[in-house]
Amino acid sequence: MAIVIDVLRASTTINTLLQLCNEVYITDSIEKANSYENAIKIGERNGKKIEEFDFGNSPTEILRNKEKILEHVKNDGKVVLTTTNGTRVMKRVFEDANYVLIGSITNAKYVAEKALELSKSGMTLVPCHRKGTFAIEDVVVAGLIASYIEEIGKEKTKNEEVLMAKLLTKGDWKSLILNSNSADNLRNLGYHEDLLFCICENAQNVVGMFDGEKVVRL
Repeated sequence: MAIVIDVLRASTTINTLLQLCNEVYITDSIEKANSYENAIKIGERNGKKIEEFDFGNSPTEILRNKEKILEHVKNDGKVVLTTTNGTRVMKRVFEDANYVLIGSITNAKYVAEKALELSKSGMTLVPCHRKGTFAIEDVVVAGLIASYIEEIGKEKTKNEEVLMAKLLTKGDWKSLILNSNSADNLRNLGYHEDLLFCICENAQNVVGMFDGEKVVRL
């Protein structure tokens, strides 16, 4: 069991889409995304919307266009997402985990509940980080989800990495995220609204599971 965390913004975007449809196809290839027929294409590279795609990796943009997406799905259309980093991590984790759930701030409590329901032999929290460099926001969210897992499961962890992540949530963890390098990049690209949305704790009662090709709503 693994919970993959890419809070700014792939995890939050996936949750937002799963409130509108039952599944989201995931790929790290623009060419593969373009190969899907009758599909709304959503994607970014280094935070920027892919020019020929319908939407960027932006939960607030998706919400502004939810009627279009709902109508598309109603007519048996697909939804495809490609991201810079999150997809690569999901695929790597999927090779070894029997379940791969998608975690964010917006569904922290709910993904913790679902993980405890499904897990039989422990679980791993996997921060995606940012293009191979440390991303404090994903570690903060790992700590947040771990705290919910402990609270709901009534069992304390002794894993020192998890304990460190939990310590980050004891103070003003939202400021840590809003002042991170990833947040600065998104702010510079004009996505301040997304940042505020991504730190709304437990705002989305939805959990997705990656099956190797798509994320399916549980």
